[in-house]
Amino acid sequence: MAGAKIGWKLVLTVFTLVMTVATKKALTSAWKLGSGRVPPKSPTAQDAGYVEVVAWAVASGATAALAKRFAEDRAARYWSKSTGSMPPGYELKEDIKEVVENKVFGRESRD
Repeated sequence: MAGAKIGWKLVLTVFTLVMTVATKKALTSAWKLGSGRVPPKSPTAQDAGYVEVVAWAVASGATAALAKRFAEDRAARYWSKSTGSMPPGYELKEDIKEVVENKVFGRESRD
C-alpha cells in the first residue's frame, strides 16, 4: 500500500508540473495579447496600476486552481486505467461506483 501511495504522489506531481508550466505560458501569452504588456511582476511594480495587479492576481489564481483540478482529474484517470483501481485515498460512493467502473474500467453491470 505504501508503494501505491508513493506511486500515486509521483504521478500526480508529474501531471501537476506539466499543467503548471503549460498554464503559466498560456496565461502569460493571453495577458500579453490582451493587454499588450507583460504581466505585473509584483504588487508593488511601479509601472502597473491597482486594477492591473488585481486583475492579474485573479486571473493567475483562478487559472492555477483550474489547472490543479484538471491535472488531478487526468492523473486519476491515468492511474485508474493503468492499475485498474482508484488512486489511494479516493473513495467512491456506492451509488456511483458501478457507473464509474462501467465507464472507466469497461466492466459490465453486476445485475
